[in-house]
Amino acid sequence: MRRLLTVLLVGSLLCLLMAPSAADALPYASVGYKLYHYEDGSWVRYKQGDPLPPGGATPGTNLWKYNYWVSNLTAPTGIYQVYVYFNSDNVLRSAYSSATGPTGWTLLYFPPVAPNNNWKERFRTSNSAYYVMPGDTLPGYEVQFTWVDGSLLPTPQNYDVAWSGGSEPGNTTEMPPDMTPVEAATWGRMKGLFK
Repeated sequence: MRRLLTVLLVGSLLCLLMAPSAADALPYASVGYKLYHYEDGSWVRYKQGDPLPPGGATPGTNLWKYNYWVSNLTAPTGIYQVYVYFNSDNVLRSAYSSATGPTGWTLLYFPPVAPNNNWKERFRTSNSAYYVMPGDTLPGYEVQFTWVDGSLLPTPQNYDVAWSGGSEPGNTTEMPPDMTPVEAATWGRMKGLFK
């Protein structure tokens, strides 16, 4: 009997530990990014897994930028504030250059506090007409920076988004490659095969 009771107690405990918790809930927001390196007068897209380009971490040729898309997946009200964090591990890899935001959003750069290397950019709006409303995605957030780590490409980052009554941290996710329109890429060739 004692053995049966022990097995039941352990089984119940395991079931409780495996049950979904609040941490397993669906995310409220997502911040997607595309990474670009400035080369020969234009921005060239790089994806995670690509090699670091020549000059990608050399002063004078090491200007990079992230373009961000903020999505309100399930937040009950509009997102009004977004932070993106750089050098979160406190290793000097990047330095702030500039930032731009969507219409109606203000920007604030928080520099590193010595001896630390971490810094952040805040995008914020006080006008509800510019909130990222539930179900919407808003592009137009951009941070330019110089990259000094010659061993790897700039990586996904930590972020924090806020809405009335709540906030959520997360990690940025890479946006998929731009799609080539089917008509221009293949349809014309397919039609040509059946003439």
